[in-house]
Amino acid sequence: MGKNFDKALREYLKPLEGFSNYQNWWDWYKNTEKRVQLYIKHLQEYLPKVSELKILDLGCGAGGVCVSFANRNNRVVGLDLDKKLLNLTKVNVSDSEDDFPPNGGVSEIRASGTNLPFEDGTFDLVVCNDVIEHLDKQKELIGEIHRVLKEDGYLYLTTPNKRYPVESHTGIFGITLLPKPLADVFIRMSGLGTSFPVKLVSYETLIRLLLSVKFQSVINSPKWDKYLPNRGIMKVIRKSRGLEWVFNLFTPLYTVLTRKIK
Repeated sequence: MGKNFDKALREYLKPLEGFSNYQNWWDWYKNTEKRVQLYIKHLQEYLPKVSELKILDLGCGAGGVCVSFANRNNRVVGLDLDKKLLNLTKVNVSDSEDDFPPNGGVSEIRASGTNLPFEDGTFDLVVCNDVIEHLDKQKELIGEIHRVLKEDGYLYLTTPNKRYPVESHTGIFGITLLPKPLADVFIRMSGLGTSFPVKLVSYETLIRLLLSVKFQSVINSPKWDKYLPNRGIMKVIRKSRGLEWVFNLFTPLYTVLTRKIK
């Protein structure tokens, strides 16, 4: 990320100056490569390769994920509905594209995740990080992702845990446990907006959404169970996803890798 991006990011985050979570947002946008290294580690557990793929970064934000995957020899489409964020992506790509390998590149599209402007079966991989909680039409989002993936294509999705005590967007303790009208009051009192900005999902809801459109083997934190025995009562527990549910009840972020099937 170059100087042009830093300048554009400061301008974008200006409304948050003076708030306690300003540095968290700055670090989130600047430290994308560290997160992508974790994504790659997870993906390599299941994909034959994590290069020469056609990737959709749905909700590309400031473009850090796009750039990181393009640097690994992938063709990436960065999609966002927020014009200001998409402009940040364009600046980020412009700062970085001279270093892309021959088959790496990024294109940017402004569109909605619930009405994707792509043909069926276009992408090998869809990355959808911290997007679903910003949408009311969550089922439509998952359905569109399923449609534009190739057969045996993968979705890598993250979203904050509804039950986690500290809400990641606002940094407010316990706000996710409040009724929405009361949560809206807290947001107004804090000066962070006029209402609670996200619609967080529970683990059960997320699983139900993914399985409803024939995604296979919903995997949270890939290979988390590879050291556990697979016999006797443990075999039953693993098959029922009971232990997985317990593991993910208190995690701050759900990390899901799942594959499209016919």
